[in-house]
Amino acid sequence: MQNSVGVITNPNSKKNWRFPERRGAIQRAVGRFGVVKETKSLEELPRAVDELLDAGTKYWVCDGGDGTLHWVVNTLKDRLYERAGDDADLPVIVPTNGGTVDFIARKAGLKGDAVSIVNRLVRELENGRAPETVRVDTCRHRGVGMDEAGAPIEFDRIGMATALAGVANNFFDRYYSLPKDRGALAIAGVIGAAAGEALVDTVTSPLRRFLPGQGEKSNDFFRPTAAHIEVDGRRLGFTSFMSLQVGSIDINLAGVVRCFRHAHEDGVLHFQAISTSPVGVVFNVPNIVFGTPIRGRNVYDDRARRISIVAAEGDRINPVIDGEQFYGLDRVDLELGPSLHIATLPAA
Repeated sequence: MQNSVGVITNPNSKKNWRFPERRGAIQRAVGRFGVVKETKSLEELPRAVDELLDAGTKYWVCDGGDGTLHWVVNTLKDRLYERAGDDADLPVIVPTNGGTVDFIARKAGLKGDAVSIVNRLVRELENGRAPETVRVDTCRHRGVGMDEAGAPIEFDRIGMATALAGVANNFFDRYYSLPKDRGALAIAGVIGAAAGEALVDTVTSPLRRFLPGQGEKSNDFFRPTAAHIEVDGRRLGFTSFMSLQVGSIDINLAGVVRCFRHAHEDGVLHFQAISTSPVGVVFNVPNIVFGTPIRGRNVYDDRARRISIVAAEGDRINPVIDGEQFYGLDRVDLELGPSLHIATLPAA
């Protein structure tokens, strides 16, 4: 039996955690057009994806935030490629606004909660209309490294926005340490607190004695990453990076941070490599917030198609892809990945 709609719901996402009754409402919205699969852990996801593939699911609804979407898309890619080869097209993806940021749903112009989005999708199908879609580029991350136990890592994932090293990563460490009901204002709070620490770190040593702990916090947040980087075959002339990030789409983080303006163009990545002081990062906060060019002598802030990053001895690349944290890479190679087709739906 073929299902038109398959919903994978994550009960641990922020909104599902707060409103557990949403699953029943989503099932009623899907009705005869498909099924809802609840995955309580990542270990349950491959089986759910296989069952939806076996059912011929055309529209894959990811009920959760950007992290849920990331895991569903990557598991779907892996399972589909095992069956049909690497040239197989991914089916239509339908993100929902189930997290804090939801930059992928925003990119597709999808508004409303999961129940509203599923209702509109089903209404299109009931009327015999195939939903329109927008094509979205992805970035493929392939790498090698070692895990905490010393076992080798072979890494291959796609995503759309990645914090690769430095303050871009450390932002997520601090943000995720906040209570689970953290909201969009917490993004600005983390940025503001880090900026304050950098400024405190510039004061004279005698005054710093009266600010216990501030120097250590700043040193931790603003610790640079040492690496050798090639962009489209050309090696960058600097090897110490305060921040590294890449995007395959231009994104809007909860209306607070806008990133990767060059990725508005099809077929290119926007790569940013910043070698500066902590205060240099602070001075660039307005550029980061508004998506304007990052200033500095040792800065790469431009289009790219292939990027190779090799961590120096003693350092590691710990990418945060679409908000999901990974660890332990010695090398990572970045290029355009398979395109996603994201459904766009009429307003309610």
